[in-house]
Amino acid sequence: MSIPRHTAILALALHVCAAATPLPAPAPNCGLATPPATAGVDRHMGVLLKIYPRNPDIGPDYGGCQTLWAQSGDGWEIVTVVRYAAGHVTRVDNPALPQDPVGQCLVRGGVVESGDPQLCAQLDDMRFESLPAACLDTPSAPECVRR
Repeated sequence: MSIPRHTAILALALHVCAAATPLPAPAPNCGLATPPATAGVDRHMGVLLKIYPRNPDIGPDYGGCQTLWAQSGDGWEIVTVVRYAAGHVTRVDNPALPQDPVGQCLVRGGVVESGDPQLCAQLDDMRFESLPAACLDTPSAPECVRR
């Protein structure tokens, strides 16, 4: 049994169109395995943390991720990935805590689509503060003093 010629041509044309359709670009700063050299720094309970991008670099139109890493031996372990759309937190992923209630939140356009409405309405407050990367070397510099 053979396929009619017009069906084969249509199938080929659909295949070419599908292949030519560009895939959406990955969101900025999502999928980073290690912190960039310019990542912000902080310490919590003696553990060195790196945050990228820093809050001053997240503008009102930012759509991408902010990642928090903890130093682990000679490397870095991802602790949390905060996802943004239009400058607002839409989701928080905690790989080490898959049952974390914050991880159940999904907010789009200011509307809580899933998760505890009271908890999820506070996602924008979950941004990670950090000091400039240079504060590791010069902790007494004016920009390294917490106010």
